[in-house]
Amino acid sequence: MRRLLLLLALSSSFFVSPAGAGEEPRTVRFLTPRRFAAAVGPSTATLEVVPPEGATIVSVELFVNHVLAGTTSSPPWMFSWAAGDGTMEHILEAVAKFSDGTEARASVTSGRRIVIESVDLTPVNVYAIARGVKGVYVGDLGPNDVHLYENGRPQALERVSAERRRVRIAIALDTSLSMEGEKLKSAIASAVAFLGVLQPGDEAFVVGFSDKVSILQAPTFDRRALESAIRSVSANGGSSLYDAIHASSEQLAAFDGRRVLLLLADGRDEDASGRRVGSVHTLEQARELALRNDVMVFAIGLGKYLAHDVAALGENPAARALEWDIGRHQPLATIISSLAATSGGVAVFAPGADQLRRSFEQVAEDLRHQYRLTYSSTDKRHDGSWREIKVVVDRPGVSMTSRTGYFAPSDLPGGGAR
Repeated sequence: MRRLLLLLALSSSFFVSPAGAGEEPRTVRFLTPRRFAAAVGPSTATLEVVPPEGATIVSVELFVNHVLAGTTSSPPWMFSWAAGDGTMEHILEAVAKFSDGTEARASVTSGRRIVIESVDLTPVNVYAIARGVKGVYVGDLGPNDVHLYENGRPQALERVSAERRRVRIAIALDTSLSMEGEKLKSAIASAVAFLGVLQPGDEAFVVGFSDKVSILQAPTFDRRALESAIRSVSANGGSSLYDAIHASSEQLAAFDGRRVLLLLADGRDEDASGRRVGSVHTLEQARELALRNDVMVFAIGLGKYLAHDVAALGENPAARALEWDIGRHQPLATIISSLAATSGGVAVFAPGADQLRRSFEQVAEDLRHQYRLTYSSTDKRHDGSWREIKVVVDRPGVSMTSRTGYFAPSDLPGGGAR
């Protein structure tokens, strides 16, 4: 078996809160760490802070992974923080408060460096759900019942197991203005109830997305902290849907186990005006990162328009009532369904807030009924290519839902990952 000598992965994001209409310019930005820079050991965060005209800087706070790391009220705006061995990303957030009562915020994610001197390539894991007649779960399949093909070539399955493996779940909630009222109220209640799916060894984190993406709670097994983060959301602005998928996939990447994105959205990716996209990342970038990081996407489309779109797609793909992405490239129902199906998840559509809880319950049931299929690919090339997967069940009336492929590993830096 071929061996990997070095894998170097760096990732970073940067956000500065701009002044709104009619406000005086005020900014806070990170000078260090720089974008795409890995942080190792004792580190320093340096900020540039510009107050509004006529105001002074009262204080500057630094948070590392949402925990207060330091406060200062006089320059230089510099903080010491511990980055550890560099194998973990760190979210740095700065809050500058000014004498006129306003404030400015900025955030940056430090790079993650993983050095593996000699590690055997791991087998490919495929998580699948087996259903029989009328969608009933089937839980007694064995190695002789399941056949797997990669790019049309049969693969020898080393494991067909219903044994549960731990999971990290990103709970990403649409908090755009269109969610205001009963929609958001029901989403909060349903997401809190969904936390009951977590078992010992599992963890989750909470993502809210409107004009920007916010990690409201970092990965944790503490249900009370997760519930508090879910209940803290409020509706405002547009929807940065694709950025939410991208950010969630980044947070899921380092977890050794099942990686799940539970995504709730009630509309397309758009800014508050509804005329432009709301995300920095494209749909293609978000989709590729989810697939490269082996993230199973379980998507819930909320609203009568999305529910209508699902029906209309089967009758008339050009139906004028369909809600499309901003560029009118794809109907939103198609985007959600395709992303879920390709990654091995499921898309469900709830016409109204009263059906939302059942949608969350359906996702929870799917997670409780997953098989783990394991094999070592007969294709030993490290070319980073996309490889199609097809799972066939040798039992009448039974089928399996799984991801439709994966990116092969690559010997090049930043290459595909399993």
